[in-house]
Amino acid sequence: MVTAQEASYPLYILVGGQSRRMGRPKALLPFPVAPLVVVLISRFLGCFRDIYLISSSALPAWLLEKTLSDYRFTTDDIPVIVDSHPAAGPLAGLECAAHHAQGQGAARWLVIPCDMPFLTTDFLQRLACASPQASAVVPASATGQRTGVCAAYGGPDVHPALTALLAAGQHRVHAFIEQIGAATLPFSAYADLPAAEWLLFNLNTPKDYQQALRWQTTARPPLPSGSFG
Repeated sequence: MVTAQEASYPLYILVGGQSRRMGRPKALLPFPVAPLVVVLISRFLGCFRDIYLISSSALPAWLLEKTLSDYRFTTDDIPVIVDSHPAAGPLAGLECAAHHAQGQGAARWLVIPCDMPFLTTDFLQRLACASPQASAVVPASATGQRTGVCAAYGGPDVHPALTALLAAGQHRVHAFIEQIGAATLPFSAYADLPAAEWLLFNLNTPKDYQQALRWQTTARPPLPSGSFG
């Protein structure tokens, strides 16, 4: 169920990663037929105030726009924003999202990566509503690993902190969430959701991708052995 509060938040999907280990743009991976970015857009469309794609020079805007068009989305429906820090990694995407969200007057916004195919509305609802006074809320996996690329952000100090790190040549997301004092959504807070152990599973390698595709047709998957966060 989507709450009015959740529906008031914008959602930013990071699609501009280098995908070095995968060998091809993860946003465009068939999952299992439509590209992963289209799967995520379709899943969350209508659940958030707006959905934006944060891209980079690693994934040309024209290719992303063509992919959206192939599935009858336009950049009016799903705007594409290109970050201004080439080769700075996901921290640049977070900075781009924060700059845009605060320019739109958003008190809180959510960011997710395009390579977490099992994220659900119920999970993002809990993330969005957790620790409302915190500048950042990051989820922890079943093993306790935290990730800042799937997170809820809000407050005036987020963008300046990101800008300062990028200016200093520091690109580590974990350094940012530690610096900003991010609150944690523990695994116990969403362990009751279906297939909770898989929610933060992300696709870094072809092996991860194949494992995720197999899960699509497996009724009772084992605990994943791939990457989280």
